[in-house]
Amino acid sequence: MNPQDPLPAPPTAARRLLEEAGRLGVATIFTNLGSDHPAFIEAFAAIEARGGTMPEIIVCPHEMTALSAAHGYAMATGRAQMVLVHVDVGTQNLGCSIHNAARGRVPAIVVAGLSPVSTSGERTGARTEFIHYTQDSTRQHEIGGQYMKWSYEVRAAEMIDQVLLRGLQIATSVPAGPVYLTGAREVWEEPAGAAPQAPEHWRPPGSTCLPDDAVRTLHAALWAAERPLLITSYLGRQPEAVDALAELAERIGIAVCEVNPQYVNCPGDHPHHVGYRRNSLVDEADLILMIDVDVPWIVARVQPRADARLFHIDCDVLKASMGFWHFPAEASWQADSLAALRQLLALPSPAEAGQARGARTAWIADARRRLVMPDMPTPANDAINIQQLSEAIAALLNERSIVVFEEPTATDRVLYTLRMRRPGSYFANGGSGLGWSINAAIGLKLACPDAEVITLVGDGSYVFGVPSSTYWVTETYRTPQLTIVFNNGGWNAPKASTLLVHPDGTAKRNDRYWITTSARARLADIAAAAGGAAAFRVERASELAATLAEALACVRAGRSAVVDVVTLPISAQVLGEAQSSARRVGHDPSPTHASRTPA
Repeated sequence: MNPQDPLPAPPTAARRLLEEAGRLGVATIFTNLGSDHPAFIEAFAAIEARGGTMPEIIVCPHEMTALSAAHGYAMATGRAQMVLVHVDVGTQNLGCSIHNAARGRVPAIVVAGLSPVSTSGERTGARTEFIHYTQDSTRQHEIGGQYMKWSYEVRAAEMIDQVLLRGLQIATSVPAGPVYLTGAREVWEEPAGAAPQAPEHWRPPGSTCLPDDAVRTLHAALWAAERPLLITSYLGRQPEAVDALAELAERIGIAVCEVNPQYVNCPGDHPHHVGYRRNSLVDEADLILMIDVDVPWIVARVQPRADARLFHIDCDVLKASMGFWHFPAEASWQADSLAALRQLLALPSPAEAGQARGARTAWIADARRRLVMPDMPTPANDAINIQQLSEAIAALLNERSIVVFEEPTATDRVLYTLRMRRPGSYFANGGSGLGWSINAAIGLKLACPDAEVITLVGDGSYVFGVPSSTYWVTETYRTPQLTIVFNNGGWNAPKASTLLVHPDGTAKRNDRYWITTSARARLADIAAAAGGAAAFRVERASELAATLAEALACVRAGRSAVVDVVTLPISAQVLGEAQSSARRVGHDPSPTHASRTPA
């Protein structure tokens, strides 16, 4: 530190934002810098030179890494982190990570620059480069506007404290989500000497409980039901709610189904846990309690009984940010699920509870037997199927493990095998923007430095995650993860969707899906090249356990490892084959001098 280094006095708006963010509990700023950020870069350097405090700066080569890592951090802690991106193009590069943060209801503060508007050069930060003209868009905030809870332009430097506090207040209020702040280069350079605000005056609104009459109605209905079913996806965002749900399910005798869980919502080994398969028992239950869930069942596949009583408790009960959405309920309440569970637990059991509970638990036990997933056939030639891979992963887990999951078409099998039980040990994307997991793992590792982070990701999702960015960050900022790639040779989801719509169509008969995008790719080598990760590729079941153990040892030694596990292929179609044959017609068929050497 050089004490002679000058500091602006009063600080610039950019520096004020950094220092105020740290004071408000923002631990990390994930950033991809551009020409709109000289004020921030100067503030970074000035604070560092004077030994001041600010959030840790994590430079991300791609914006998908930045917001997804902030997403992971927020899931583990509940605290919003900051993402600093470059004008319109950096905002566009956030891509589907904005959708994921919105649908996952996680708080984040996204800060983007605006092109400077002044051209004379009299103001600090005025236009100095040609891109300040081409990047000056008319409605930058609309790029991701429908996914942001709030968008606002900082127009006066002295307002930066209050704008940040309002942004945090909105981002962390229930349902949580991202907010988007912008400011022109000139504004970030202006002095901001306003008096500090009192954070306690900017707290988000308190959580809501169920009305007393609602608690009594729901409690009586649960005890009167013969086959009560509870469906949830993200109740476990509050870890205390997991034990509360388990206690209520045990006391009354309620079947619990987790559908596309984003967290551990109920211990996977609980005797009333009936699995992870959507639509299960929906047509059998005479009462369905939906708690913190977006899609409890697929209407085209299953319907509740005509006489079933349906109730819904959710932090986002109307899903107002979605388009068309409706699931029937005789009563629905926007309420805090933990508070609601505690209210139900506080009421005494009815006098005749014993006999009725016995009948309910007998139904649950029978349902669990019927919902057992049959073993998959053992593949020939020592090949690997999803069950073998899931079982090998289960053998790796311990009390320090955090599993980050993004393998959409293998969800039922993997979760059925792992049966995650510890709150805070499992996280998945609440949205559908693929590429989230390998980057969210960075934020989870920063938030939980003692954890062993194991990312389970499909080959398509791995590529969408921009691994050349991810593994540079993991190496640079010492956030090692074990990544296990489920490599079935392409995108299985489009094939599954096609078969749902055209189960006997031409695509199925001819095995023509145009999805084999990962065939022949050396996926782990991307991570090795970008960030020095240990790269493994395994194609034989007999070598799977040893390879995973070796890779985990690398992670424990502080180095990320990626294991590219080649599973049974989803299609034999060779992309480009027909087109290449057509292009070769009439051309010299003699071989070229190029050669291909196996990696």
